[in-house]
Amino acid sequence: MRSIPMENKIILNSQITPGHYIVTAFPTAGLVSLLAANYLIQKKIIKKVGHIQVSSLSQIAIIEDKHLDYPVRLFEGGNSIFITSQVPIPIQNINELTKDILELYEKVKARGIIAIDAIEASEEKEKGETYFVSEGFDKEIKNAKELEDGAMIGINASIALTAKDNKIPFLGLMAETHMSIPDGLAASSLIKALENVIDIHIDTTDLVNEYKRVVSKLNSLINKTNQTKSLKEETYG
Repeated sequence: MRSIPMENKIILNSQITPGHYIVTAFPTAGLVSLLAANYLIQKKIIKKVGHIQVSSLSQIAIIEDKHLDYPVRLFEGGNSIFITSQVPIPIQNINELTKDILELYEKVKARGIIAIDAIEASEEKEKGETYFVSEGFDKEIKNAKELEDGAMIGINASIALTAKDNKIPFLGLMAETHMSIPDGLAASSLIKALENVIDIHIDTTDLVNEYKRVVSKLNSLINKTNQTKSLKEETYG
């Protein structure tokens, strides 16, 4: 009989070489970080090496390629371990999961933590900026601007402050998004910024094209809806 976990548990299925970065990709605005991580998984840039059993998510199972899996999973690639979740992390479990991430950091003797995230754009534009905030991070950050003022919220804020308190090198990469739909353009920008920090190289054309296809389809639906509305107003006054 399957036992229900009373506390979180890290499961690693393979040996991890010391000196990796820990990269977190949790669902945020526009699902940008999750899209970026899933694209790397889809293109086989990173491969699954384990998961974290989160006690509060024991009632949720992910089905992928006809197999059951845990929502919070671990992937390796590009001299990094990615932690990603297919579902939002409940507020009451953020601190506990942050401790798990710190435990994983120490367990694999990682060299720093990178959180990929998104922030809401202040104005409507086709492509937003990508920003970064760093604390004790020793690499030059390209394809991103340093964020002078702003805020981080949720689990990434918890991870950032925990890293600061424990003197762990931390980098936050945040892509602007204004879309209420999954923002593949912003996800592509995140990957491009990440490429200059960790050892990954990938063409994001498919990601951008899929985003444009979805936006085009939505715009077409909106136009048809507006035309129908106008026709009804002309017909019925």
